[in-house]
Amino acid sequence: MVRADGRGFRKILEDCEKPYDLNFARLMAGSVARFFTESGLDPVLGFTFSDEISLLFLEAPFSGRIEKIDSLIAGFFSGALSLGLGRLVSFDCRAVPVCDAEVAEYLAERQDETWRNHVFSYGFFGLLQEGLSRTEAMGRLRGMRESEIHELVFSSGTNLAKTPAWQRRGILVYRNLGRVSESWEIPVFRSQDGLALVHGIVKSSRSGSKSKT
Repeated sequence: MVRADGRGFRKILEDCEKPYDLNFARLMAGSVARFFTESGLDPVLGFTFSDEISLLFLEAPFSGRIEKIDSLIAGFFSGALSLGLGRLVSFDCRAVPVCDAEVAEYLAERQDETWRNHVFSYGFFGLLQEGLSRTEAMGRLRGMRESEIHELVFSSGTNLAKTPAWQRRGILVYRNLGRVSESWEIPVFRSQDGLALVHGIVKSSRSGSKSKT
């Protein structure tokens, strides 16, 4: 796995719709799709939420040269997002070695973070709408359990279980019948449907790689 994270995006996205901006999400997913077709590398899948992107490779690119993997992927997404946003932005990047048995768990952990980010974002910007300052909102949420923030948001009229799936679970990008597809309504990776989806994508990609050889 290779994970890229945007640097300093809070200030960059100050003018975007809160707590989630559909256009920015489209830009992130579109940049992952462009990576499949324009980077010259061959990931199995990409998972994105907020300003984070995870890519799965069956084999490490560049014979496992970590500095080259990290610099190229960070550079690609820095360029793609800079073009899309019309201003300079940057990403950092890290490689996360996993074996086959760890792929689904890695994705499940990132999806867990997607949900935590979702709950906190709605809670934070809900408090800002009530008139609290950013510092006050952070202070109010600090130390609160996830369930308490969920209830806080619900009391203001938003059911987090009914928000768009891409906000709660992230967006998956992968090759489907030779074409790059974006899935905005993915299952929970820890569910049977989620495990079947991940294993199916990996199996299909592995079969495709064997057929090429």
